Amino acid sequence: MVKRLAGSMLCLLVLSGFSVAASAQTWSAEQQEVWAVEEAQWKLAAAKDLSWVDTMVHPSVSYWETDQPVPQNKASLLRWNRYSASYSTVLEQEIRPISIVVTGNVAVVNYVYQIAREDDKKKRETVQGRYMDVLVKDKGKWLFLAWSGGDDPKK
Repeated sequence: MVKRLAGSMLCLLVLSGFSVAASAQTWSAEQQEVWAVEEAQWKLAAAKDLSWVDTMVHPSVSYWETDQPVPQNKASLLRWNRYSASYSTVLEQEIRPISIVVTGNVAVVNYVYQIAREDDKKKRETVQGRYMDVLVKDKGKWLFLAWSGGDDPKK
């Protein structure tokens, strides 16, 4: 009986491993291109390089962060990112895609993130959250048109 149970458990573990591998997503070339834009933006923002706002954001952007009362525009984006860069440093970050849908010149990206950061008083915190981004391909280049999300509520 014990051998049969052990054999069944081993079989179950092996099969569950195959189902996880089978369900892993394979991204198309277009989805990979969009994800590369996401990764580049996060890298520039972590480095406090605000050039991403001018080079990667559509002029008509409308975004809504969880900590803001209303959607904001590109001027507001630059102002708040400049402020945040003045007192906070990203120590480590990771973003993980959940879904990327591309249709025509529009892409919708859902992903989660985790960030370890330090403020100007050397206080460290780790936060996690999620975003849904909308990008539009304009003159052959993917630009952020809209997004919504931000840090998960603190527990």
